[in-house]
Amino acid sequence: MARLLAYALLTTQNNQMNVITPETLEKLVELQSHYQGCVNLLELKECLQQKPFGLAEDKVNSYISKIEQDIQLRSHLVQLVKDYLQNSNMDSTGVEALHGAYFGSQPPQPLQIKEMHEILIELSSSSTGYLGRIKGDDWKGEKFYFLRDLSD
Repeated sequence: MARLLAYALLTTQNNQMNVITPETLEKLVELQSHYQGCVNLLELKECLQQKPFGLAEDKVNSYISKIEQDIQLRSHLVQLVKDYLQNSNMDSTGVEALHGAYFGSQPPQPLQIKEMHEILIELSSSSTGYLGRIKGDDWKGEKFYFLRDLSD
């Protein structure tokens, strides 16, 4: 068996290919099924085309970790909007107020206000639907409101 595996890895290296184990593929499929659209196939393709060629577990597991961090951040932002609106007894709020509340909420990572706005826009898109959005004259005038949880 070990000899067969050695030949398989040699073949992947000679043909400049990367392979992953079924368990790693299962992790990707589970993430994608639970969080629709979280696996970006172009990013995954880029990850699998990187040298060195052979068993690409470390590369793909690193990509999976990045996805999990992105999900954690988005989940945190959805929960932040929900909590902020409940605590302030408001229907919607702007990105500036949320940005201020973000730093008091034990955030998973620092975010600039523009980065936060972009993620809030993503979370309020029709394809995700975790937040609602009331468009303003500019990005500072936009308001966001809670629709549904993004469980992690």
